Amino acid sequence: MLPAINLRRTFLIARRDYLGYVKTWGFWISFFLPFIGGALGYTFTQLDLEFSPPRYEAILDETGEHKAGIVALHEGRKKRQVELMIEGLGAALLSDEDEAELKETLERDGIDAARKKIDILAPEIARQLKNLDSKLIIIDSPGETFEQIQPFLAGEKTIEFKGNQISLDGLLYIANEEDGTKVDYWSKNINAYEMSSLAADYFEQRAEENYLSQGNLSRVGLNEARERTLTINSYDPTKRVAAGEAPQTIGTADKIPYWTAGAMAFFLWLTVFSGAYMLLTSMLEEKLNKLLEMMLASTRFSEIIFGKLLGVAALTLTAMAPYLIIGVLGLIVVLFNDKVPPEIAQALTQSFTPKLLIFFFVFLVLGYVFYGACFIAMGALSQSMQDAQTITTPIVIVLTLCVLVVPLGLSNPDSPLLRLASIFPLSAPFATISRLPSDPPLWELILSAVLLAVVSLGVIWAAGRVFRYGVLSGSGAEAITGWFKRVVLRRKA
Repeated sequence: MLPAINLRRTFLIARRDYLGYVKTWGFWISFFLPFIGGALGYTFTQLDLEFSPPRYEAILDETGEHKAGIVALHEGRKKRQVELMIEGLGAALLSDEDEAELKETLERDGIDAARKKIDILAPEIARQLKNLDSKLIIIDSPGETFEQIQPFLAGEKTIEFKGNQISLDGLLYIANEEDGTKVDYWSKNINAYEMSSLAADYFEQRAEENYLSQGNLSRVGLNEARERTLTINSYDPTKRVAAGEAPQTIGTADKIPYWTAGAMAFFLWLTVFSGAYMLLTSMLEEKLNKLLEMMLASTRFSEIIFGKLLGVAALTLTAMAPYLIIGVLGLIVVLFNDKVPPEIAQALTQSFTPKLLIFFFVFLVLGYVFYGACFIAMGALSQSMQDAQTITTPIVIVLTLCVLVVPLGLSNPDSPLLRLASIFPLSAPFATISRLPSDPPLWELILSAVLLAVVSLGVIWAAGRVFRYGVLSGSGAEAITGWFKRVVLRRKA
């Protein structure tokens, strides 16, 4: 039987807890921080700020054998980067004709010509390429000997490059010696690695080619053999397709509901954890300041507990509102963006089923009440913040372990462990949400919710007893141990 509750006093306590946090500067700073961070991030992407300037480096190859190969390797990697970017973003940002034209220009006229066209046809690809660009620019050597180049490396002289005076940031020096080829890299920046890494890759490939040529083999044949590797396609036998449609192939759109459920399960965990911890700190602060004794003069225990649960719940939802708003706005942008493939937008829309939204709300309430009551009881037993941290450590560990079932819902939603976790009350809120895209039986979902509701009522009743005992007697965890020894073990004090 539930205890008697005066709704007016319960509301006053809830309003006091809610306004007590909302009126602080810290709350509003944390409230607007996601919006400020998002705005700054978007601004930086639009300004095209250069945080790491390009490095101008040269190659002095006294052997005359390797410079062209190193430069070709560098240019080939840059070309491949442009190709991958065109293929990756071209489907969403370019027409088939423009994509084919860009690839043809890249193959025929080179990188510079292709990038000029990209700047016109697809500024978004150009921006992404600039962010991913190699900062290494290989220029002609300013001297024919190492002694002539030393003043440039020391910064005593500059080099004219495309009408500007620049400093030489590094030099790759290749020379023949009695015991073989010597390769040295010179730079004032001891953390610079791109040129030396490029040279290491070149000499590794050269050694492989020399080895392959000894057995009448070639790298071309090796690459052709690799290209003949079988491609393994994945299919879902339970996927429903209409007559005449593509087979039951598993694609990105099929995985989106699982990613959505996983994100919502993690958000549920974050909301429950942050709200429960606020309850702990609120309870401990009022106990240490003797405010609870004053409240108990005109308020029942049950009203204080339910009032705090209600007030901090409203506070938690307010604190999470920026993330909800950003998520909803991001979803709207994706759904109404013509550049997003229709199957992706459709999969996102279908991910938010009525079953997912209903059970998310149910487990949000039950999970918050369950863990919130536990933290209230722990706060009533604590004598200090250090004491509270010690007492709540087991619950925090349990909460952390429970969220580990969320990745299991992405990789193996039919796992027996995940099914067991969805019934176990401590992990039920997070495991059940993760299972929803695999369409578990409705009776399992209802059973999980009913079990959690029953256990939550028991935890509220136990929390009320612990709350009354901890506040009125001023007792801590040691008093619980003494009570256990005296009542259960029948030992004399």
